Amino acid sequence: MYNIIRAMERVLNELEVDICTNARVDQIIESDGQAKAVQLASGEMLNADIIVSNLEVIPTYEKLLTKAPKAKQEVKKLSNYEPSVSGLVLLLGINRTYPQLAHHNFFFSKDPQLEFKQIFEEKRPADDPTVYVGISSKSDPLQAPVGAENHFILTHVPPLKDGEDWAMYKDTYRETILSKLERNGLSKIRDHIEFEYVFTPNDLNTLYGSNGGSIYGVAADRKTNGGFKIPSRSQVLSNLYFVGGSTHPGGGVPMVTLSGQLTADFILEDELHSGRYTG
Repeated sequence: MYNIIRAMERVLNELEVDICTNARVDQIIESDGQAKAVQLASGEMLNADIIVSNLEVIPTYEKLLTKAPKAKQEVKKLSNYEPSVSGLVLLLGINRTYPQLAHHNFFFSKDPQLEFKQIFEEKRPADDPTVYVGISSKSDPLQAPVGAENHFILTHVPPLKDGEDWAMYKDTYRETILSKLERNGLSKIRDHIEFEYVFTPNDLNTLYGSNGGSIYGVAADRKTNGGFKIPSRSQVLSNLYFVGGSTHPGGGVPMVTLSGQLTADFILEDELHSGRYTG
């Protein structure tokens, strides 16, 4: 999957694009209904004719356009786009193997309807969650030491509420997950953990700026937003565009990659219609 990034980098280098790493954007500078520049955390200002944000749409308006008059109004208009589920992720180094497991493994809830009700209606972690376990060392033995396995464990949880800290759930929900895995044949898994790293919804929110720590952008709900995603063209600034899980076609690496292609097509279309692009 990382080869997608490498391929994009090759194309950018061929096009002689400057890539600035470790350059956090603090603000998109707006004037007269247009995005004029981005201001970096360092204070540096980068002028731009077109700006594409890969931060989710709502956090872009809330965090990067704090001085734009219409940004708050747009956030209110987008209130029917709720964040998708978040997740608790356990990265475990296990000093034994479980021969019964494959590269991809699912341990489903006994009562999926109750699980969905607790996550989506009651807005709380499910008592019996569906658990995904990915073990890349099953396909590539170099991913873990001989006789060991690397476990990527994911279970979906509700997105963060305003001001919520998932630290209050982390330890107990970790036990819920490990107990379920042990009941399903991963005997004494706790005793075989040599390395552990945990991502909570707070971590996902901090790392990626996602709304509520969402994994898949916004929820496409037929009742609240007709099942659509947020438009890739900004409704506030004429030269601001979006890519990512909160825009069409949706969340997940393949869909997000396609969103970049679609946004590029929109930009070319707009530039052609404006007469600024003739290539």
